[in-house]
Amino acid sequence: MHLKNFFGSQLLKDFSNLFFANIFQKVLGLIRELVIAFFLGSSILYANFLLLRIVADFFSQITAGNALKANLLPKFTKLYEKNKEVSLKEVFRFSQQSSVYLFIISQVIQTAVIFYLNLESNLLFFGVSLVLSFSICFNFINTIFLTVFQARGLFLRYSYASVTNSLVFTLLVYPLISFVSVIGLALSRLAAILSVYFSFVRPLKKENTGFEVRLNHSDFNFPTLILGNFANIIIISSRFVAGTDGSNSITFFMYAVVLLNALMTAVIGNVSTILLRKIAIKKNTKLMIYSLLTSVFAGLLMVIGLYFYSAEVVKFVYLRGAFNIADVQQTSAYLYELSFAFLLLFVSTILFQPYLTLSIEQTRKERLGMVVLFLLSIAFSVIFAQINSFTSKEGAFLMMYISSTITVALSGYSYFKYIQYGR
Repeated sequence: MHLKNFFGSQLLKDFSNLFFANIFQKVLGLIRELVIAFFLGSSILYANFLLLRIVADFFSQITAGNALKANLLPKFTKLYEKNKEVSLKEVFRFSQQSSVYLFIISQVIQTAVIFYLNLESNLLFFGVSLVLSFSICFNFINTIFLTVFQARGLFLRYSYASVTNSLVFTLLVYPLISFVSVIGLALSRLAAILSVYFSFVRPLKKENTGFEVRLNHSDFNFPTLILGNFANIIIISSRFVAGTDGSNSITFFMYAVVLLNALMTAVIGNVSTILLRKIAIKKNTKLMIYSLLTSVFAGLLMVIGLYFYSAEVVKFVYLRGAFNIADVQQTSAYLYELSFAFLLLFVSTILFQPYLTLSIEQTRKERLGMVVLFLLSIAFSVIFAQINSFTSKEGAFLMMYISSTITVALSGYSYFKYIQYGR
């Protein structure tokens, strides 16, 4: 009877909607990577694009990744639990105003990076940076309102929006990248984000009656932004280190991370989203344990599978066009060696979720302390690698493993504090 109830439960349906939508997105994502590898391979042009995109990715993850969800999902969930009708008019106003500031700040930083790195084809990369800045703005707006879908338990609609984003991106990447190279890659991403905005987000403007929700900058607690997005900050920082020597090492790192991230977002991302929403409503220790066991099991399967088949996986996905057998060897080495760090990220991602539901006012000092330790681990990795003259690859791996180990310890501490506050 319990088994029957489980398979008919809304929890399983929510996870299934997210899981299969993510699987489809990952298939589309692998198709995109295949196209990118075919046209760009491990070229210096693509390496420079990835180095510039680090700025955009950092802004996107802080303003449109798990960090934003960690700040807003508990807030919206509680509002929709208490009110039958909620007005989103002021939320639109806030998101649009904030996106203007995001555009200006991201554009200034990207311009500085272009001059600092003295990239070839500066005019091309200025065009790329403009497209990336627009993507950051609209992605920020989209994420706020897609979080509303999740808070309302509309995981199927959220899945449709996510699939639309990935599908449009995939359909456009081939023609655009073949005609205008890396700027086409950036344009296809922007077009996908705009398709979600006009199809799913803009219609929410009609919801302008009932309890009026207001957002302000205090809703975006900086330590929570960091803690809720620690995995992507580690990955982006390590990717930067992998590209600091001016070689194409960053391309191998990126190709490997795309494959590892496919599993992380398809399984761990979905589990953490549902866990965060459920425990924001009511404490659920059993769900927490099941989520943690799922993440460990998935991570161990990943590590074992890549031990035997990392080269075969890379060959199957990438080996065509400009991506040659030497690129396969380099990427497969990155893939297996990074898998252990991703296992640690799986565990810490789940362990952090309960703590993020606690009151920010109640835990402000603890959050700040954990963020300081986390950022110090990244800084220590950079300094240690420089002092010992590590290669870019060695430095990137050092950062991944030191930072991910520290986050496991911090996430364990955060769960202990969650239990303590919940008594």
